[in-house]
Amino acid sequence: MMEYKGYAAEVEFDDSVGRLHGRVINSGAYPIATFEATDVEGIRREFHRSIDEYLKSCEEDGIEPRKPFSGKLNVRLGPDLHQRVARSAAESGLSLNSWIVQALEKSLYR
Repeated sequence: MMEYKGYAAEVEFDDSVGRLHGRVINSGAYPIATFEATDVEGIRREFHRSIDEYLKSCEEDGIEPRKPFSGKLNVRLGPDLHQRVARSAAESGLSLNSWIVQALEKSLYR
């Protein structure tokens, strides 16, 4: 995994052609950039170049670039789970959002 200006990229090696292929993975459903190179320094350079060009193009066109994850997430819980989570949050003295964030943090660091 590589990161640059808040964007994250995943890189895979294609042995059949001897190339590294990368794609931005945190900019929504479709990657804003894909890139390739034959070595580590090259793939890093192409990743940076791709992000810089994407941001410059957005600026020139007067459009807002797709941002890395915003931190906002809509979750569909279903009525029963929503009620149980809300009850547990209230019993813990937490907002529903804070309770969910804590539950997710705990599950990631087990």
